[in-house]
Amino acid sequence: MSEASGTPDPTPSPPEPTVSPYGPAAPVSVPVAAPAAPAATAATAATAAAVPAYAEAPAAPTKRPVVMWDLILTIVLLVVMIGLALLASFLSFFLAFASDSCGSGITCDYDRIATGMLVAMVGPLAVGLLVLIAAVVLLVLRRLAFWIPIVGIVLVIGVFIGGVALTISGVPGSSA
Repeated sequence: MSEASGTPDPTPSPPEPTVSPYGPAAPVSVPVAAPAAPAATAATAATAAAVPAYAEAPAAPTKRPVVMWDLILTIVLLVVMIGLALLASFLSFFLAFASDSCGSGITCDYDRIATGMLVAMVGPLAVGLLVLIAAVVLLVLRRLAFWIPIVGIVLVIGVFIGGVALTISGVPGSSA
């Protein structure tokens, strides 16, 4: 009841919280429906029944779990790929011996030999660095990354073979 007018209060007061052996209970709120037209109430109830309450709430972003076998395999394959890139870069110095057969009777294309040697020397290291960056990015994003070093190994071998083929093509009469 309202003290000033003596009329009944339109909203009831919430019930008192109860005490249980597990501690005080949280206060319970009682929903009070506002008076509305009967047609609007039926339409609102039908709409509320059709759309579940959880559909309106935005989904919380979930973090992907770390896949341990992928992390270990990627690291091992990256070490193998970097070792292979360093080996290929070291072996490219021996391509300078391709010009040994060049002499008074054979004219070689020294620019092509030097370009092939440079491709075989720098190419595997550049591919290795790019693949290393791509693998780290995928690991940070927690995506599967084991395939990146495998592709890198194939590319390192391919770039080295391309540099060797370019070097050999500068020497006429070589069978390659």
